[in-house]
Amino acid sequence: MRPDPAPSVLALAVVLGACAPDAGPPRAPFDAQGHRGARGLLPENTLPAFERALALGVSTLELDVGVTRDRVVVVAHDPYVPPSICRHADGRAIEGERGPLLRDLSLAEVQAWDCGSLNPDPARFPEPPREARPGTPMPTLDAVFALAERAGNPRVRFNVETKLRPGDLETLPAEEFVARVLAVVRERGVLARVSIQSFDWRALAIARRLAPEIRTVALVAPDTLDPAWLAGLRPDRDGRLLGLLRAARPLADVVSPHWRMLVADGATPPALSVEALHAEGFPVIPWTVNHAEDMRALIRLGVDGLISDYPDRLLEVVKSEGLTLL
Repeated sequence: MRPDPAPSVLALAVVLGACAPDAGPPRAPFDAQGHRGARGLLPENTLPAFERALALGVSTLELDVGVTRDRVVVVAHDPYVPPSICRHADGRAIEGERGPLLRDLSLAEVQAWDCGSLNPDPARFPEPPREARPGTPMPTLDAVFALAERAGNPRVRFNVETKLRPGDLETLPAEEFVARVLAVVRERGVLARVSIQSFDWRALAIARRLAPEIRTVALVAPDTLDPAWLAGLRPDRDGRLLGLLRAARPLADVVSPHWRMLVADGATPPALSVEALHAEGFPVIPWTVNHAEDMRALIRLGVDGLISDYPDRLLEVVKSEGLTLL
């Protein structure tokens, strides 16, 4: 009798693989978001910052929006022209603690300000690597969409924060504000690539009603855990946040907490658990993470993306951790 032939290398690999420990399911693509474009590298919420983030290869541009007197959606973090970021075109500083409200200015008036010369926090954003761009105006939301189109990037996403606050009389009413944003999104045909995020969860409810197919993101911070911010919802009586977020499920697809809410602080456990949020069906994308060691720690907790002022650092960490981008 002839002996059985030796097993093939492939068959042996299959047998060994069956005995190997379970490596778990493959990790979903990771969402690397440039905060206000690339806030640590160029003036925030400007076309140069978004252009740099696109060139670096982010999967999502994160940005904030307001609305002018003539109902144009502009990219701005505050409801007013901020003296720490903008100045008069002739170089004069803005008088007082803040400039005029966006809702009281036309687009032409808004774009007359120089929002590319000043560094709002040199200790936090040292130069270099940050660069000024003198004379840069505040862009429109439509201009950001057009920039990505000119860059030939049909995949990049846009995470748009509606800058609303409960009881705020400094912006348009929430209903019109969100409707104006959605109109620009629809006109550009990018609805499938846009998320609407807000600390004021009324905006999420409005977006969900006006555009049920759009992705919505519940921003969470320790100082916005009040029913006025949360569309009337309340945390659990024992202070746990998971029950609150479970109740928010009809409003939000994604949870985006301050990153420190996900890590233990000494003997204090984290306010939120990535594992528990995943069990509720929420992707978790923390903000704003600027140090590589913190990025690595959060990635190893299983977060689905990160928002950073330094997308160059974030992309290096993503690559070193062996992740693929969204």
